[in-house]
Amino acid sequence: MHELSEDEFHRQADQVQDQIEHAMDASGLDLDMEQKEGSLVLMLAEGSRLVIGRQPASREIWLAAPDSTRHFGYHPGEGWLHDSDDEPLALVLAGILQDLTGEEVELELDLDAE
Repeated sequence: MHELSEDEFHRQADQVQDQIEHAMDASGLDLDMEQKEGSLVLMLAEGSRLVIGRQPASREIWLAAPDSTRHFGYHPGEGWLHDSDDEPLALVLAGILQDLTGEEVELELDLDAE
């Protein structure tokens, strides 16, 4: 994993949370979203919550779902990858959303967005 400065970590975390928020707006899923204390909270219509939060001390994004919490580290040119299997955050989040809603969700996060 690439070691980010604290400022760069927060910049990258802000960017990915903004991209997820825009992707959720465009997805057509029945959900509400809110930014809360540095985390993006997705509240699905059936009552499930997902939290995309940042952990500055470890320089990770944590995705808390009803069944588990997954940790993602930033890799330049690849984005946020799961710490145990290197699966991209977008694929993991899309899979969880599909499991919870029964709807196919495609998320593309632009690694080069500023």
